[in-house]
Amino acid sequence: MTKTLPTSTEHGNENRTRKGPVFIWTARLKIRYKQIMSEFSASLDSLWAVQKHDKQLVRERERVAKAARDLAAEQAKVDAGAAKLEQEREKLRLLKKQHKDLEGELQRLDSRVKQLEAQGTEKGTEAAAKQRANIDEMETEGLDLLAQISAQEGEVEKFQEALRLRNEALLAATRTTGEQTRTAEEAIEKATGERHGAAGQVVPELLSVYDEVNARHPGNALCHIEGEFCAGCQGALNSQLTMQVRARREILRCPNCARILDA
Repeated sequence: MTKTLPTSTEHGNENRTRKGPVFIWTARLKIRYKQIMSEFSASLDSLWAVQKHDKQLVRERERVAKAARDLAAEQAKVDAGAAKLEQEREKLRLLKKQHKDLEGELQRLDSRVKQLEAQGTEKGTEAAAKQRANIDEMETEGLDLLAQISAQEGEVEKFQEALRLRNEALLAATRTTGEQTRTAEEAIEKATGERHGAAGQVVPELLSVYDEVNARHPGNALCHIEGEFCAGCQGALNSQLTMQVRARREILRCPNCARILDA
């Protein structure tokens, strides 16, 4: 049987038959590429929602930390007030001890004077007179001590009142801190749940990088570009990188602060 060359029509049909699968594969590849790009772009959009919740988590956690710091500050004031009150009380105890010791010495001298006077001698009378002079000086000192004790008792009362007020402030701060902490913890629980839902819309690779960066920049791991600058750190970016960022096709990070960049 004689073989005949295919006509131009036959050639055309053969070429279309051979190229057909390639065209279909290429078309499908383009469609899939567009789908991947669309998925990545949508993941970036969802990642902004994740970061929104992370920002709230940062705020609420800082609110809890601030409440704890404020409470600790009030407790420190109470502790300082208690320490100061104890110092003033110790001063008062020392003054009272000095006065008691002085009274004991005065009683001893008074007994000595009586003994000397009872001798009925000139020498005894002279010695008694000297002792009475000492007694007069010590009585004056005793009066000064009484005045100091009275003043110190006033200081003690003043610091007692100050400590009472500090304790009242601490009690109020404890109640306020408890309320703030409960409110913040409820907000944290809600934001955590919402974050989990938003994170489910982000491709794992992008979310993994985000979580890594978020550990370094809590609530601020994802940022826009402003012209040719990173909005997160204000670092300069080259034009090629900014074009790639605007295309939203891949994970791109600031070379200065390592944040994830988006248009």
